[in-house]
Amino acid sequence: MDFLVCGAILALGAFQLCAHQRAPDFPFEDVSYFEQAKSLLHDGFYGFNSVPERIQPPGLAFLLALICKTVGCWYGILLGSMAVFLTLGFLVWYQIIRQAEGRAMAAATCLLLSSSPWVFHFITRGIWPSAPYFLVSGLALWTILKLNGEQTQSRRYLFSAALAFIVAFSILIQSAGIALVGAMLASMGFTWLKDRGTAVHRFKVFLPAILLGILTQFAWMHRGSNNAPPDWPLPGYPESYVSQLKLKLGNYPELGFANATDVVSRVKTNVGERTVVLAEILTSHWIERSYSSVAVAIPLVLAVVGVGNSLLEGAGNDILAWYFVGFEFIYILWPWHLEFRFLFPSTVLACLFIYRGARKMAIWASLYPRRVAACLLPGCMFLCAVASRNSWAAGPSWSAGVQSRFSAAFWLGASLFSVCVIWMNRPPILLNRWSERPLFSRRISVGPLSLTFLQMGALGLTGLLVARAVSEDMPIARANLAFEEERFGRLPDAVAAKWIRLNTDPQDVIVARHVPLVFHYSQRKVIWFAPIVRPQVMMEGFRRLGIRYVIVVDRDLSYYLPPDEVCFDIVQRAYPNAFRPVAQLGQARIYEVLPAGVGTPPSP
Repeated sequence: MDFLVCGAILALGAFQLCAHQRAPDFPFEDVSYFEQAKSLLHDGFYGFNSVPERIQPPGLAFLLALICKTVGCWYGILLGSMAVFLTLGFLVWYQIIRQAEGRAMAAATCLLLSSSPWVFHFITRGIWPSAPYFLVSGLALWTILKLNGEQTQSRRYLFSAALAFIVAFSILIQSAGIALVGAMLASMGFTWLKDRGTAVHRFKVFLPAILLGILTQFAWMHRGSNNAPPDWPLPGYPESYVSQLKLKLGNYPELGFANATDVVSRVKTNVGERTVVLAEILTSHWIERSYSSVAVAIPLVLAVVGVGNSLLEGAGNDILAWYFVGFEFIYILWPWHLEFRFLFPSTVLACLFIYRGARKMAIWASLYPRRVAACLLPGCMFLCAVASRNSWAAGPSWSAGVQSRFSAAFWLGASLFSVCVIWMNRPPILLNRWSERPLFSRRISVGPLSLTFLQMGALGLTGLLVARAVSEDMPIARANLAFEEERFGRLPDAVAAKWIRLNTDPQDVIVARHVPLVFHYSQRKVIWFAPIVRPQVMMEGFRRLGIRYVIVVDRDLSYYLPPDEVCFDIVQRAYPNAFRPVAQLGQARIYEVLPAGVGTPPSP
């Protein structure tokens, strides 16, 4: 079975490698990592655009520089390396989950996730730290589990040293790697309360990794503590992560700082979004954005039960639960709109804890049916009411609220079932009879495998879901292969940047919303077009920073709010004589900033 599962993971990885997006050059913002890698190779300087990088740690740029030095520096090679990191990561995580819960659970989790259209789209269209971090964090946890087992003294020293370097490198790839350090500290602390001998052993083998991880994090934070004045009087990005956490919404920094109500709302939104996306990954189907949805409420409750049970029982692999809690804590407080790269590294563990929660709930239901039913009844009734309200709000059309109607019916049935169990203090007789039938305990041999009826059913369901996911990967693959012909030449930021490169002086300073992309194609100094709607502040910044040209793109979807076209239209109305249009290139407009004195606002 290990051979078959690893072969399937490798086959899916080969498909992702062959079907990555085709383009002669970088089309999106991930070009920043390439520019940083190029700067490391040629200048020994971490940053680009004459600005040192102080937010994103250098791990990914270092890996890309290594690939450029050894294999090649073309876009296709660097993008394809993400599929390699992902595939190796799933092979490592398969070993972790197999050790924790057995082959069947590990196989179902890794195959469902690696075949998902969400993962396929993510890994074939962008270069992000999440892919190598997925591999390196998995190696760190695998090493920790090895250290928890019986090892000779020499092997223990070797694994302990390896763990220290892996944890430090994971932090250098993605700052969320500090969750590994937190997990080891929490594991030692709580183990001390139950088994001091085990806690002392963990202290000895984890100490190098903890110290080196903390040192790495502090060293990077010290580099990021830049006292130079920012380009724009705007909170949040490009300041530190801690500064960004204070915002109400990172994508819309002018909304200001968050209060306690905003933080609670942020946590509620982030938890719901992360659960919805996980359900969509596993089912390859759109899920309604509501806590009353069956596909949201059930996985969320089971994950909480699974994590709590893993922490209480310990059993040597509680480090997985502590790491999951720490990683999720970081991102449920993150004030930016959910991006898949923020969720992906924890998806395998989310599936593990959902499974553990389901198993524990089944045990509790068989031992304490009345208590479990009494606990579930209020929640089922409340969710039934919410789902009914959502279905009513969706209108008379059945297709508009089909998931809400299904959820309302499900929670109504669950409420009636709970009442029945409370009344009889046991599940209905029919359910007991079905579960006691020999069909459910009978084993079926398939080659060298011997599976029960339920295991065969789970295997068949997993196979159907994987096949469905692969069929939905196909249109994404076709779009990737046709990208160069259909879209590459019409990317507005790249088109405008190329015009700048051909028609302006190399010393001119440009302002644009997508700095890495414009810098890559224009080879000019580029200043970030901050999302500011105060015209005096914007105009003063243009003058102070020596801006010569402004790139404005009428976007279909803007990452930062307000969009750059809105911000520019406001400042242009306030200073109508300060700008001269020089080019209209599809969605992109280019304006020249006229000399100082011309742009003073007209007197009222």
